Amino acid sequence: MFITVLTYLVIGLLAIFGLFYIVLEVRFFRALGSVRTGTSDVEPKPHVSILIAARNESSGIRATLDSVLAQDYDGEWDVWVADDRSTDDTPEILEEYASREPRLHVLSIEEIPEGVSPKKHALSRLIEACDGEILCLTDADCIVQPSWIGGIVAEFEPGIELVAGHSYIPTTSKSSVLICMQAVETLIYRVAGTAGLAMHLPLTSTGNNLAYRKSFFKSVNGFENVLKIQSGDDDLLMQKLATDRPWAMRYCIAESTFVTTNGKETLHELWEQRKRWASKTIYYSPKIVFVLTMVFLFLTMQCVAALLAPFSIGILIAFAATFVAKCIGDLVLILRGLRIFKQEHLLKWCIPVEIIHAPFTVLAVLFGLFGRFKWK
Repeated sequence: MFITVLTYLVIGLLAIFGLFYIVLEVRFFRALGSVRTGTSDVEPKPHVSILIAARNESSGIRATLDSVLAQDYDGEWDVWVADDRSTDDTPEILEEYASREPRLHVLSIEEIPEGVSPKKHALSRLIEACDGEILCLTDADCIVQPSWIGGIVAEFEPGIELVAGHSYIPTTSKSSVLICMQAVETLIYRVAGTAGLAMHLPLTSTGNNLAYRKSFFKSVNGFENVLKIQSGDDDLLMQKLATDRPWAMRYCIAESTFVTTNGKETLHELWEQRKRWASKTIYYSPKIVFVLTMVFLFLTMQCVAALLAPFSIGILIAFAATFVAKCIGDLVLILRGLRIFKQEHLLKWCIPVEIIHAPFTVLAVLFGLFGRFKWK
């Protein structure tokens, strides 16, 4: 009797949450078909400030600085870097570059208020100090193209306040399995973010390729009310804009603006990062929390069904059916994303990611919301 009731319950929940998931994917697929590149060509071109928060980034910050200082933007632009209490050679490297690059300004942060997010504090200080009308943000371990600023500025058509750019993990034939699978997972997040913004539903973004008007940042009082949340310097800001102007943001799909970022070399580093990402979702708007909760519940029920499948043929059939449906829906959506972002070579890694997607996501969310995570 118990097994019978449990079987009907699991099948029913899988059907409800699975239907929501498939409908969401259909809407995502249609939304991806509507994205386009920006065409803004205002004169004079706006003053742009590139902002970077850096802490102990000596291993890669030279390459980042070389890339951001090689911009071919015709308008006025400068670079602002916050050295956030670095204990390695980062300060010396920044001083070296600043001595020969007049566009580069370095702001040293010696301490931060108790309980405040270090990165949000650093960005707030940079925004207060810089003069840019448009602020372009990236991380100290990323590489941007010379056309980055120009492409991002073109997205700021009248009424647009925030532009979420695309970043990806580059792979080669020698890349590890972990890096290749991260590249696919990262692309999935970007596809969801792109489709979400096209639907005026800001689900996710990335702080390593983000731009917004300084006037917008000031109009919402910056990171006020979210300053103590360790993560979320990107999508939590989007949530503020979404409350009254969801149409005022867009995702940039221009290849000239794509940014490369490094994947995590160890499973432990990846685990800590994913927990950190999950920890901020409870601070999203009620509408976004509802959508993400429904997706989470579907993935959770898939894990539950997989565990119970050996004890019930009905659950086994339901799990197999929803897993196949999810794989097909995901692959169709991802394939469109691969084409948009010119990463078709990652297709062969999609099935391995599908196998671990549900359990990894469920565990990361649970540990991110109720556990602890490490961050430098």
